This record gives sequence, C-alpha cells and structure tokens, in this order.
Amino acid sequence: MLSEAVDRKAAQRSKWSGDMDVLGWLRSIFDFRGRAKDQMASPAEGLPTDFEIQAALHTLQQMVRPAVFGEIGGEKPQKDNRAGSWWGGNFLGREDEVIPVCERSGRLMHPLLQIRVDELPETPSTLSNLALVNIWVDLEDVPLDDVENGKGFIVRTYSAISNLVPIGPGYRESQKLPTFPLLWRSTALEQPSWDDIAFKIPSNVARSNDSKWFFESQYAIEADKYRGTCPVKLGGWPTWIQGENWPDDAELCFQIDSTDKGRFYVGDSGSLYLFRIPDGWAIRSDFY
Repeated sequence: MLSEAVDRKAAQRSKWSGDMDVLGWLRSIFDFRGRAKDQMASPAEGLPTDFEIQAALHTLQQMVRPAVFGEIGGEKPQKDNRAGSWWGGNFLGREDEVIPVCERSGRLMHPLLQIRVDELPETPSTLSNLALVNIWVDLEDVPLDDVENGKGFIVRTYSAISNLVPIGPGYRESQKLPTFPLLWRSTALEQPSWDDIAFKIPSNVARSNDSKWFFESQYAIEADKYRGTCPVKLGGWPTWIQGENWPDDAELCFQIDSTDKGRFYVGDSGSLYLFRIPDGWAIRSDFY
C-alpha cells in the first residue's frame, strides 16, 4: 500500500512538472512576441524618433531669417548717379571725409560696396535708421580675418543722403575693381548653416545619416537659387565654410562672396562676413 501511494505521488509530480514546462513554453512565446512588438514600435538605439525629427524641424523654422540678395551689374548703369547702390566705386561721403587709410598697412583703402537702404525690398534690423552704408577695404589685405574696423576695412554709415558729396574713384576711374550698379534681386527666408543649428537639435537627429530634412528643406532650396548670381547678401545667416566663427554678441549684416564678375576674391572661393556688434563692426573671412 505504501508503495502504491509513493508511485501515485511520483506520477502526480511528473504531471505537474509537465504542466509547468508547457506553461513556461507558452510564456516564452508570448514574451518573445511582446519584445518583438516593442522593438517594432521604437527605432533602434541611436536613431531619431519621429518626435525628435519634428523637434528639429520646429527649431529650423524658428531660426530662419530674411536675407536680401544683391547682383552686381545686369542693367545699364546711371554712371553719374552716385546716390545709389554701387560695387567698386561711385561712393558718396561727407564733405569733411577723405579716402580712408588702413591703420595697419598705411595704404589707401578702396571702395567695395555702397548700399542705399531705401532701395532694398526689405530692410534688415541692422540697417534701420540708416540711409547709406559704405564699405571700404585694403584690397592687398584680403582675405581679412578678425581685424578691427579701420584695420583692413572700414564701414561708414549715414543717416541721410542730402549734403553728401562724391568721394573716391567714380565710374570706371579705377582699374582695381570694376564699377557696377548693385541690384537687389530678391528676399528669401534663409536657414542657418549646419554649424549654427547642430547643437540646438536632438543629438540623435544631429548624428543621423539622414539629413535631407535640413539640406533639402524649402529654405535651402530657395536661398540656393540666388547664391550663384548674387555675391552680396544682407541679413540672413553666414554660410560658413570652415566652421562658425561668430564675434561676441554679433548680428550678421553683410556677406560678400568671391566673384569673378566683380574681380574680388577671398582666398579660394571664400566670403567676408560683416557683423554689427555692440560697439561697432567686426569682420570675419572664410574660404576653402
């Protein structure tokens, strides 16, 4: 009798063990399916989520700024009218002003760019309350890099055009640069360069190989339409080549690109960036 009882208990334990094995197997299947479902719902580690991509797009939209694009030449010039926007000469200035001398080299500077503000289709905040802006440079000192106003370049501003007089070479009076009227072709919203946005967006988006959302955005496409023909830009963002190099507390005012037509070159196909800073003007150069 005792032997039969032992055998019955052993059989019962064997049945319970089998039942537990079946239950464990079923649990493992459901656990596997659950894990697979979770993995399908979430991207692999390191890839941006939809939320992160949308956050990056929102940041991009918040950072766009209006830019005004200028083309040199393209229309018959009014060569005797200095009270306009000009490239390479035909400047105005006050009666007490003379051609500026570079404080660093002692050389006479050359007129590079004159902007008549009321000709602009949109006025950047950096030029508000101004009527005329002149940029002079020491052409032998280009590309300029981190120099102070008066050393390599100088910016002169005027709140009114009345009573200004001719200063420097007039239309085609200098062989150093051609003289062209500057024509303001269009305004477009411009996005920042990658260097200026990369640390403001989710890190998974910044590290992702898929960057079409940035480099093929509507803002990039719109601005690219003008960069090939318009070497002068007011406002917008610097199109950095070697990496961002902002002065402290600065706002971009002008970008001047290398141009064959204007015979002006900043290193190898580079650009000059002029900034408004709290106590005046600052310049940076960037090239390949």
